[in-house]
Parts: sequence; structure tokens; C-alpha cells
Amino acid sequence: MSESVGERLSAARRSKGKSLIEVEAATRIRAKLLEALEKGNYDVLPNAAYVRGYIISVAKYLEMDPGPLLAAYASETGEQTNREQMRVPRQVVPSRERQHAIPWGTALLIAGGLVAIALAVWLVGLLTAEPEPLPPVPNVAGTTPTAETTPPPGTVETGTVAPDTETATMPEIPTDTPASDPFTLSIDIADDGASWLRVTVDGLKAYEGTLAGGQSKEWEVNESAIVRVGKPSSVTIRRDGDELEIPSAAETPEMTITSTEPAVAE
Repeated sequence: MSESVGERLSAARRSKGKSLIEVEAATRIRAKLLEALEKGNYDVLPNAAYVRGYIISVAKYLEMDPGPLLAAYASETGEQTNREQMRVPRQVVPSRERQHAIPWGTALLIAGGLVAIALAVWLVGLLTAEPEPLPPVPNVAGTTPTAETTPPPGTVETGTVAPDTETATMPEIPTDTPASDPFTLSIDIADDGASWLRVTVDGLKAYEGTLAGGQSKEWEVNESAIVRVGKPSSVTIRRDGDELEIPSAAETPEMTITSTEPAVAE
């Protein structure tokens, strides 16, 4: 019969002459949890995601390959490793703000209707306005022409010049800028890693803490989200299913994500 995960970890620790206190100091996992892991008392340990993280941390400290240990743990507990089972369910009920908000498509229709009504009223007023009468030609009292004068050749007889009419110009119709579309923000942690995260959604802090390997979280974002990542190599960030690139320049990069603009690193 093959050794259990706990027996393998215990044997490796003893062969290196390490105590539980030393392993606790190196991995920051409490000694009583390490003891329960070595004895296979999984009932007193946190959920499976944390246990896998413990196994990975202890195995790396003891210079062991965590892969066979994780496979043995899954076999011992009958755990399904399908990551889809660990995904946080999406929010089905919309937030109170979105329930009472007017859809941007309806707002555009209302604005367009108001502009059309204003334009129609302006055109009706322009067509029904009476034209201004021409100024009368003044007569000089007491003068009588003695003979008909003929203009010399090459000259043009001048008459009354009608005033110029102003050319009507159409007013500029304002256009509304559509609001940002909501989008889904998802974060996945690699199976063999863990990372600290801080997520701010629409100006409110939605999450801050450490996710163990294989865990994932998901949020519905109306305007924008800010994500701060502790260990970029273990984190995958997606916007509506499309993976976003995490910059590696900063030790703890911070990304601002919107629905239309590319992610901005700070």
C-alpha cells in the first residue's frame, strides 16, 4: 500500500531534520495545521483549495515535487479537480442601481426624439414667418423732368436693388456619447501558485486577500475596475473572457480596466 500524502511529507521533514515549528516559520502555516496534514486529518483543515496550497508550500520547502502529492491528495479525498466547480457563481440578481437605471439605448431614443421635436418647431417657424416689405422709393417734391434722358452707350441703368436675404443655416444637432457597457471581470490563480489581490469595482473595494492555487473569482463591472496584483506570474485576468496582459515592470502592478479602453498599468 502506497504512503499517504501526510506520511510522505512527514518522512521528508524528518529526513531533513526539520521540526514542525521550523516548517511553520518558513511556510507561515500554523504547526497544528501541519500536524493535521501529516496525519491525514483533512476534516480539521480548511477547504480543499487551502489544503492544496499547504501541500505546495510544504513540498517546495522540503524540495519535493508537489505534482505527485497533489494527485495523491485528490485520490485520497475523491476530489474533482475540475476548476469550473470552484468558480464563484455569477451574480444573477442585478444591483439596486442597475435595476432603477435607464438603459443607455432608451436614453438615446429619448434624446433623439427631443432633438427632432425642437428641429420641427424651428422649421415651422421659419416657413411661416412673413417676409419683411421692401423700403419705398422716395419722391422729390416740386421737381418735374423737362426731357427724357438717355444713358450713354456702355452704361447700365441702375434701379432699385433688393436687399440680400440671409441664407438659413441648419443648427448643429448634438450627439450623445454612449455610456460604457458593463463587463465581466474574472481572475484565476494558477494551480501551482497563490497571490495576494486587491480589487476595486466602480469605486468600491470588492475584494482584498490571498487566493490559493486553482481558485478564481468573478465580478460584474458597470464602469471600471482597479486590480492590484501581488504575484503576476500566478494570476490570469480576463475581461468578458478575453485575457489581459499584466505588466511586469512594477513589483506589485496595478491595472485600471474599463469596457472599451485597454487596461492601463500604474
